[in-house]
This record gives sequence, C-alpha cells and structure tokens, in this order.
Amino acid sequence: MYIQPFALLFASVLAWAIIPPTIFYAWNRISCRMQQKMGKKVRPTPEFVLRKWFFGYFFVAAAFGWSTVFLFVPLIKSIMYSLTDKTLSPTVPAQFVGAENYIKIMTDPMWWKGVAVTVIYILGTLPYSVFLCLFLAGLIVNLPPFWQTFFKTALYLPGVTGVAVGAAITRWVYYPGDGFANLILRKMGFIHSNIAWFGDKHFALPTLIVGTWLGVNAIGVIIYCAALGGIPKDYYEAADIDGATPTQKFLKITWPLVKPSTVYVTITGLIGGFQIFAPALLITGGGPEGTTNFVNYIIYRTFYYDNEFGRACAMSVVLMLVIIIISMINYKVMATDVEY
Repeated sequence: MYIQPFALLFASVLAWAIIPPTIFYAWNRISCRMQQKMGKKVRPTPEFVLRKWFFGYFFVAAAFGWSTVFLFVPLIKSIMYSLTDKTLSPTVPAQFVGAENYIKIMTDPMWWKGVAVTVIYILGTLPYSVFLCLFLAGLIVNLPPFWQTFFKTALYLPGVTGVAVGAAITRWVYYPGDGFANLILRKMGFIHSNIAWFGDKHFALPTLIVGTWLGVNAIGVIIYCAALGGIPKDYYEAADIDGATPTQKFLKITWPLVKPSTVYVTITGLIGGFQIFAPALLITGGGPEGTTNFVNYIIYRTFYYDNEFGRACAMSVVLMLVIIIISMINYKVMATDVEY
C-alpha cells in the first residue's frame, strides 16, 4: 500500500529516462538509412551528440516523472471524475452523468458570486503588485551589489513564511477589538470606535486587498531587477542628450523593454489570484455573507463539506480553463520579441 506510490514514481522516471531517448535514437538511425537507400547523402548525427542528448534527457527525467505522477495523472483523473457523480463514500459507485456537473456550475448563483469576488480581488491587488515590484526593482538596481543582495534577501525572506503564520499575523493586525489597525487609526483620529474588519461585509474583502498591498512579490522584484540590469545604459544616455524627462524615459525605454518580465509577473499573479484560498479558510471562512467566498474555497467546501467530489472536480477543470484562456490572452496582448 505504501510502496505503490514510490514504485509508480520510480517507474515513471525510468520510462521518461529511457523511452523517449531510445525512440529518438532509433528514429534518427532508421531515417538516415531510408534516405541513404533513396540515394540521398545524409550525414547521421554524431554518436557523441546523441550521448549528450541522452544523458541530458536522463537528468531531467526526474522532473518529467514527478509531473506525470503528481500533475498529469491527477489532472486526467479529475477530468474523468468531473463527468461522474463520485462522492467520498467508498461504498457508493460513481455513475457517469456527462455534462451535468458543468451545467450545475453554470447555473449556480453561489459559483458566479465566488467568481465575482475572486475577480474583484485580482483587480484590486494585481496592478498594484506589478507596479510595486517594478518601483522597488528600480530603486534596488541602482545600489551597490552588496546592498542589492541585502534588499533582495530581505524582501524574499517573508515569502518563506507559512500561510498559517501569515494568516495569524493578519488576524492580529485586524483584530476587531484593540487590534493593531484599530489602535493606530484611533490614535490618528480617523475612527472613534473599533471596526470589525472581517465581520462586516463592507470591510472584509477590501481589508484582504489592503492586507495584500502590504506584502511584496519578492520573485517579481528579483525578476524586474534582472530585467532592468540588462537594459543598455546607452539608451538612457541618449535620452538624456535629447532632454528626455524621467517620465518619458520610463514610458519610452524602461516599460517597453521590461515587457517580457511584466508578462511573467502578471501571469503568475493572475494564477495566484485565482488560486487564493488561505484567507478564506484561515481568516474569514468565506464570510460575511459570502463576500470573501473565493472560487478555490467554494471548490474546497463542495469537496469536503458537500461530499460532491465529481462536481468539485468539474469546478477545478473550469477554473483551470479560465486561467489558461486569460493567461494566453495576456501573453498575446503583452508579448514582445525584445527581452532584457
């Protein structure tokens, strides 16, 4: 029972390490011989090149094998289960229901409310996150190497903190009694009585959005630092000679040349936004009145509380398709051939 997953993983890695290189090697030899028989002069791929390719593929086979067992196989099974009425009960056999789960999702008001809440969260956090990353990277990239490393490390360290710890800190900051946020706002004279941040439907989602603003996407900052560091200084010197203002240099030089990095940061931010889950689970419970009931939390509740495994799988498939479509549109709109 416990050996089976490890055996499956080992078999998958072994298959990826042996089968594709062997097929490529055999096809290369067979193709060369066939073309030689047809009277064409063909120079076969040198043996040392094939060996290098084989061993290179052998070392990346672990990643392919891991993805097969823990990504591709579960994905295929989720698609299959989404067409059934499967539950968590081992004694109740699953029945094929076709597109019934998808029809229920499309006609479920709670699902669409969750989609709206998730989209509002993304619109409230993603643009700010992208520009904050670029702003901080612009400050860091002009520092000496030691200080660049220091600030990159300082920004990255909070990212290794567990989501449970982050949720506990957020709950402490926005505690409805004498929490840090209420205390500061009272001292500054902005409020006269405590606010139930996560207990009021008007404050819950905006509080989560503002709380996200306080964090920094450290990976985005590091990526932008690399992009800004790769832009030739000659461009800025030429702009200075022409009398360009800092705003003009940003709009005409910096922003266009860091577009590939912006595409990556935006797409990963979109994926993270659609997968937001921890605040609903650990802080708000999806409330009040469903104002923080994100899509991922709806899937979680459908699976664990409603015992509708097939429907939860269908929701996951729909979410996956939405993320893929939006990411492709984003890439098409913002992609460029120039990279720095």
